[in-house]
Amino acid sequence: MPIRRGTPPQPTPVDDPLLEQALSDLDWYARTRDRARRWHWTTELGALLTGAATVVAAGIPAPAAATATLAGLTVFIGGFRQVFNHTERHVLAAEAWSRLRLAIRRYRLIPEGERDEASRRRLQEEIEDVATTELQNWAAGRRGLRPGAMPGSQLPQ
Repeated sequence: MPIRRGTPPQPTPVDDPLLEQALSDLDWYARTRDRARRWHWTTELGALLTGAATVVAAGIPAPAAATATLAGLTVFIGGFRQVFNHTERHVLAAEAWSRLRLAIRRYRLIPEGERDEASRRRLQEEIEDVATTELQNWAAGRRGLRPGAMPGSQLPQ
């Protein structure tokens, strides 16, 4: 399993409103990604633990109420995973974070004095494209479509 590190804090604010917006969005995607990853691992481990405990409780002379409670918790966690789908949320936020981070790096490679209207426009377009793509993929997931599929397209088979 890869090592997971928290997102490092962003550098001090700069006098570039567009870059400030990009960094703010980047921070939001990082927090969303990290929170969804923690919820994903919590629900997965909870499902494993309660599922295994249910089998053990059924195999030993445990009270029926204890076995039923463990089984109910397992079912609840399974439903919780389906409703909130933290795995998908983690992936979408990680993709958006990665794209935006690269766009910010490209923009920062240009010396401040040489950042012209074209470079600002490219960063602005990337900020908007990242947000639009992330929202469309999230909405498609909520509708039961493949990520990236547009409304009105064919459902997955």
